[in-house]
Amino acid sequence: MRTLESYRETRAVLDAHRAAGRTVGMVGTSGAIHEGHLSLVERARRENDVVALFYAGVMSVDAAPASVQIYERDVDRDTELLAAAGVDLFYVMRRDDLYARPPVTFLAQPELVPDLPGLLAPDHAGILATMVVSMLNIAGPCTNYSGEKDWQQLVLFKRAAEDLLSPSTVVGCPTVREPDGVARSSRNVRLTPAHRAAAPVIYRALTEAVELVDAGERAAKVVTGRIADRIAAVASVDYVHAVEADTLRPLDVLDGEVRLLVSATFGDTPLVDNIGITVSRQAAAVPAGEVGAVGAGNDTEETAR
Repeated sequence: MRTLESYRETRAVLDAHRAAGRTVGMVGTSGAIHEGHLSLVERARRENDVVALFYAGVMSVDAAPASVQIYERDVDRDTELLAAAGVDLFYVMRRDDLYARPPVTFLAQPELVPDLPGLLAPDHAGILATMVVSMLNIAGPCTNYSGEKDWQQLVLFKRAAEDLLSPSTVVGCPTVREPDGVARSSRNVRLTPAHRAAAPVIYRALTEAVELVDAGERAAKVVTGRIADRIAAVASVDYVHAVEADTLRPLDVLDGEVRLLVSATFGDTPLVDNIGITVSRQAAAVPAGEVGAVGAGNDTEETAR
């Protein structure tokens, strides 16, 4: 694995690979590598000739959201994991290299930043989208692999690449889960044993919501209320939203491609998750009380993504 700290050199190396006929897969991360990140690297490795990992874990940006600074980065550990996973180029992003002058140009995507509690604020969304487009500009034509766990970010990144006619493509990859359904996240290590034992309630609540919709419920308030009630028994519910999947438009009636977005705090650690549902408008609503609770072991793969 080759390690670089210059964006100009990184660009030149990847351009040379493409000139030789090789395809490039790129993964961006803030660090604290876990199985979710490695699954993105694995897919990039499977579908491309060269894998580049853009690592922002050592870069402090004044405008960056505080949420990206809540966990520690161990660069040596991350480097070993990424090398073992088959990363070819490890680009360590540094502030003095990228931002000799503080940037004054940022993207704005107001239609993808709904005024919903807990979701990204417009300024933070703009910063994140701008940084990802900057990474795509450095990488050059490539396929960027991003996880579905942070759904709003994925929508922002995909639409930015599309609207700006980028030669790169942003691809969403399924959330990687522990056997009990908990989404793998850098935050999980901060959970106490008791909170970790309680954390599967998020995915159980989401899969129960899928069954509720499959049974005919179409009222977003009923579905999100069921999720909130299940989680509230063991954690503080930050938000539960039902949105149109590709626009993030809040929904009153579920129809088409829907995403249910959740954040809950266990102790002082917020965990986010989501699930997708393809909703047919033909089904008639049934009383919510007629749908039973879903156990952790139930299979929902055909209706939930």
